[in-house]
Amino acid sequence: MHDLECLNVSKRFGSFTAVDDVSFQIPAGSFFSILGPSGCGKTTLMRMIAGFEEPASGDIRIKGNSVLGMPPNRRNVKMVFQHLALFPMMNVGENISYGLRCNGVGKADIKRKVAEVLARVGLPDVAGKEISQLSGGQKQRIAIARCMVLEPDVLLLDEPLGALDLKLRERMKIELKLLQHQFATTFVYITHD
Repeated sequence: MHDLECLNVSKRFGSFTAVDDVSFQIPAGSFFSILGPSGCGKTTLMRMIAGFEEPASGDIRIKGNSVLGMPPNRRNVKMVFQHLALFPMMNVGENISYGLRCNGVGKADIKRKVAEVLARVGLPDVAGKEISQLSGGQKQRIAIARCMVLEPDVLLLDEPLGALDLKLRERMKIELKLLQHQFATTFVYITHD
């Protein structure tokens, strides 16, 4: 079974073709990278997988089921953006629990799930910290934890290390692979680097 399949996916904006007949299959539990220069359609492809854009042609399947026409909130796909999009007015625990609260999960389950995911990303004692108190690498792990607490089938990472300095970026590439292995969730990582 494949966690994600793109079958002859194309996307046009007017006369400009942003994605041209892309096909691939990603087996369950893989770390899959999409590499290409800026402007080649990587982010557009990721936005189609997430449901923010619809392809002009082709099909996108998650766990074997087509997701065409399905809104983003109904797809079991989560996305980490380059600038992480953490809520600065919420502490770490509140950031991670946000999606659970929106889904109506009970307080006891939220507390347990937040503690579990923080332990898995190697930051067990930071739930009460403010986002501004975290390093760049810690913020990266919190952004991933916020997605992984929702147990997605696929985690999309759109240039997630672009804002970090070179030394931290190299270390975080290794950490991302270790996190992906620990969660056993398919990670799709796009980068021009």
